[in-house]
Amino acid sequence: MKTHNQIEHNIHKPTFKRISAQDLPILSKFFAKYPSRSCDFSIGGVLMWVDYYDYEMAIFNESLFIRGKDPVSGNMIYYRPIGPLMEDESIRLIYENSPEICNTKVLLPFETLCDDDTASGISCDTDLREYLYPIDRFLHFSGKKMEKKRNHLNFFNNNYPEASVEPISAANAEELIEFTRKFAAEHEDSSLCVYENTQTINVLKDFDFYPFEGIAIRLDGNIIGYTFGEKIGDTFFVHVEKGDICYRGIYQALASQMSQAVNQRYPDVKYLNREEDMGDESLRQSKMSYHPTLFVNKRIIRIAVLNEESLLRIA
Repeated sequence: MKTHNQIEHNIHKPTFKRISAQDLPILSKFFAKYPSRSCDFSIGGVLMWVDYYDYEMAIFNESLFIRGKDPVSGNMIYYRPIGPLMEDESIRLIYENSPEICNTKVLLPFETLCDDDTASGISCDTDLREYLYPIDRFLHFSGKKMEKKRNHLNFFNNNYPEASVEPISAANAEELIEFTRKFAAEHEDSSLCVYENTQTINVLKDFDFYPFEGIAIRLDGNIIGYTFGEKIGDTFFVHVEKGDICYRGIYQALASQMSQAVNQRYPDVKYLNREEDMGDESLRQSKMSYHPTLFVNKRIIRIAVLNEESLLRIA
């Protein structure tokens, strides 16, 4: 298997290889140089979902191309390339070199700073949208909009005063893995849940390898919840958050403590990206209940021939 140092730089077209954990350094380099608020361009968003979407990558003209396969439709999806290549040139390269052009699509994320994710007037795939929140909102859930969340947090703090917060590390990794296995046994209702829990366990087995940071909450000697994510630019991506709902307010406590830790270490972080709902209605309601102020909306563009000189992108 090729490592990132062996990626071919073909002068005519991008040459793709399957993404593996060994590609973390080069992915990190691109994501840091061209920061995005979309989880599609984060280490967790790529490496934790590499098997689900069969992700591949190529580097061409100092730009990073990532493609995957929609597990439902089987269509090939090319993500927006990042780097110095112009968009039109990137799209042409995708069109000219796709193995299945009739089923090729390009996923184009675009950000809209508004309270209503439909205010842009552009049709988007709501199953793919990502939810962003000002980090200040999650520190203590201040303000009238967050009153219900603040009540849950206060309940937790008042009823479990002996709960302690600790960083995720090799010292508690085995406990977290065992917690995740128990959590997974209660959440086998979808293939997505099964996959995500399995990948989370794999990450915890080698947590120090990834650029992730997280916290766990312990009560009476036992882990009752944990969360972790990564910082890119002015955004912290919350990749995983799992709690024992027997303890009311555990999820608010996790979100608040994680936000406080991020805010203290990275004062330049403005947003928390709590990622997609994947079309799950209960998860969508939960994310909306925290009142997102920024959506990373996405739409799928199909590429087709207009004439010999240009391409037509069809939404």
